[in-house]
Amino acid sequence: MSYGQIIATIPVAGTLYNTFTTAKSMLTSSTATEASSAFITLPPNFWQRGGYLEIDFMAGMSWASGNTMTFTINVGSVAAFVSDAIKVTTTGGTTEPCHGRIVLTCRAQGNGTLANLIGGGFIEGRGISPAGATAGANYAAGMGIASLKEGTPAVGTGFDSTVANTLDFLVTMGTSSASNGFQLQQYVVKAWGNLSV
Repeated sequence: MSYGQIIATIPVAGTLYNTFTTAKSMLTSSTATEASSAFITLPPNFWQRGGYLEIDFMAGMSWASGNTMTFTINVGSVAAFVSDAIKVTTTGGTTEPCHGRIVLTCRAQGNGTLANLIGGGFIEGRGISPAGATAGANYAAGMGIASLKEGTPAVGTGFDSTVANTLDFLVTMGTSSASNGFQLQQYVVKAWGNLSV
């Protein structure tokens, strides 16, 4: 038997963050907004083998040439999914829309570091350079799209699924600049085949 439910969402836009290069929570960092309501705690034994999460986000991104963005999902304090560094286009933009999806499937459960997830997904927007391409000009007539992981699929860092864990969404910029920013506008987490929250 399988079931699905929305377990996290934000009712308002998150805070606009820029001038950073360390992984920053888009839900809880600095100024608190109602976006922090999506920073949820998953109960012990939430993760079930084969169960998965779908994380959809819409955001305003600002970028300057040469920047990259990396997306991380933390389970507790563990970076259980980390994307590759996503390249941006050579001509900058300010708070332009982008859309991304991260899908995480539980491959193993257990204590210590036995539990792990395998993840993938994509991001699209006028400022995104296609995967494997040399960063080019903006895609004024359409959208660039990139896979969040380009290497051989592999599970992420292990964590303890037998205890309660928070779920967090973080972004890292490759270059610290006021021109490089990220602001969540929509964020939804759906769980399928795991315990209810």
